[in-house]
Amino acid sequence: MPLIPDQLWLRAEAAADRKEFAAAEALYREALSAQPTHAASLIGLSTMLTRRRAHRDAHAAALRAFDARPVQPPLVYAVAQRLRYFHEFRRLTECLAWPEFADGAPADVLARAAVMLSSIGAHQQASDLVERGLERTPDNAALLHVWGNFQVFRGDPDAAEPHYEASLRKDPLLFQNALMLANMRTQTPERNHVPRLRQQLSQARPGGPGEVYLAYALFKELHDLKDHAGAWAALQRACRTKRGQVNYKLDDDSRLVANLEGICTPAFLAETSAIEQPAVPIFIVGMHRSGTTLLERMLAGHRDVGDAGETSAFHAQMELATDIASPAGPNADFVRAAAGVGFDDVARGYAESARWLSRGRPWFTEKLPQNFFNVGFIAKALPQARFLHLVRDPVDTCFSNLRTLFSGAALYSYDQAELAGFYLLYRRMMAHWHDVLPGRVLDVSYDALVEQPEAMARRVAAHCGLVFEPAMVDIERSTGVVSTPSANVARQGFRRDRGRAWTPYARELQPLVDALADGGCQSA
Repeated sequence: MPLIPDQLWLRAEAAADRKEFAAAEALYREALSAQPTHAASLIGLSTMLTRRRAHRDAHAAALRAFDARPVQPPLVYAVAQRLRYFHEFRRLTECLAWPEFADGAPADVLARAAVMLSSIGAHQQASDLVERGLERTPDNAALLHVWGNFQVFRGDPDAAEPHYEASLRKDPLLFQNALMLANMRTQTPERNHVPRLRQQLSQARPGGPGEVYLAYALFKELHDLKDHAGAWAALQRACRTKRGQVNYKLDDDSRLVANLEGICTPAFLAETSAIEQPAVPIFIVGMHRSGTTLLERMLAGHRDVGDAGETSAFHAQMELATDIASPAGPNADFVRAAAGVGFDDVARGYAESARWLSRGRPWFTEKLPQNFFNVGFIAKALPQARFLHLVRDPVDTCFSNLRTLFSGAALYSYDQAELAGFYLLYRRMMAHWHDVLPGRVLDVSYDALVEQPEAMARRVAAHCGLVFEPAMVDIERSTGVVSTPSANVARQGFRRDRGRAWTPYARELQPLVDALADGGCQSA
C-alpha cells in the first residue's frame, strides 16, 4: 500500500534530523506529489531549498504553504516563521490572525509570534495575541516579559515594571527582564537592582546569553550610579562574552564596501527603474545609535507619513532578484550578483511591500540604519526614494554602540578595534554615495537636530517633498510605538545632554579614539 503524505512527511523529518537533506527533500516532494497542499511538507521543502540556496524556489514553497491554510497551531507558526524569513509581511499578519492559532497555540509560542509581529510594526495585532495568551495563562513568564516590552514601546515604563518582575519570579533565569528593568529609567542609590544583578550573574552560565544580558544590565546601573570603574568592568565582561558568541570579520565588510564602490558608478546608477511606487519611501540611514529613531519619530508626526520601522523589505527583493539568501545583509558575493539583476523586478516586488508598509499614507519611513550599504541599489530601483543620513559625533556614536546589546545586528560593536574599523568603512561608504549620487542624500546633523529641531524639521520636510507641520517637533507625544533600544530616549524630547557620555571611560576607550583619529574621524 502506498504511503500517505503524513507518513512520508514523518520519514522526511527523520531524514532531516539525520542531516540526510537530499533524502528529506525527495520525501517531501513525494508527499506533495500525492497531496500538493500538504502544508507540513511544503514547509519542510522550503527549508530544504533554503539549505541548498535555492532561494526563489524556497520562497515559492513558503507561499504555497500559506495558501494551503493549515489550521493546526504548530503548522501555522511554522508557516509564519517561513514568511518572516522572506519578509512577507502582509501574509505574515494574515497567517497569525487565523483564529485557530490564537485559540490553540501554547503560551510560549504566542509570545514568540507576538515578537515576530512587533518586529514588523504590527504592534496592535501583537498586543492582541499577548492579551489572549495572558487570559489563558496569566503567569506565563514569556508572555509577561513581552507584555512588559510592549508597555515600554508605548512609553509607559511604570506599567512595564511589574510585568518584568512577575516574569522573573516565574522564571528566574529569564534574564532579558533584568536588562529591560535596567534600561527603563535612570537608576538611583535608593532604587536600583545592583545587588540582585550581582547575585544573578553568579547563577548565569559562563559564556551564555544570560551572562551577556546581566553584564550589560549591571553596566547600565553602575553607570547611572557613577561607579565608573565597576561599570567598565561589567561592560568589558559583556562585550567579551558577546564577542565570543558571534561570527564577524571586518575584512568581509571591507570587501563589501570595495565591491559597492566598484559597481555603483555614476554610469551604473544613471539608468533607473520606471516602475512607480504606491508611496514615497524615506530611507533613514546611518550608524546604529546615531539618532535615526529620533528622526523617524519626527517624521511620523506628519499626517502624511507612515512609520514602517526597521525592515529589510528592499533587501528581501534583492534576494529574490539574485536568487541568493543573505539574511545578515549584503556581502561582497551578494553585491557582485546584484549588479546584474533586473531592477524593474526589484521595484515591482518592493511596490507590493510598500502597499503594506505605508499603511495607506503617501510617504513612509524605512529606518534600517545599515541600509546605508544599499543606497545605490535603492536609488537605481526606486528613483522616487528619499535618503536621510544621520551624522553624529564619531566617539559618541561608537561608545553608544559599544554599550548597547543588539539583537542580531551590529556584530562589529563588541570590540573596540572592529567598531572603529566598521565606523571608518561606513564613513567611506557614505562619502561614495555623496560622490556618485550628488544631492540625493541629505546629511542630518544630530547636534543640529536636538539644538534646532524646527529648523532641521523644515529642511528634512523640504528634502522629502513634504510641507512642514508643527507636530513634527512634538516627539514627546504619547501616540505611536517605538520598539528599538532607543524607545525611552526617543520620547524624552530633543535632549541636549546626550553627548560625551564616554568621557568617564576616556582612558579605557583610548584604542577606539586613536583608531578613529587615525582614520580622520575625531570627536568634537
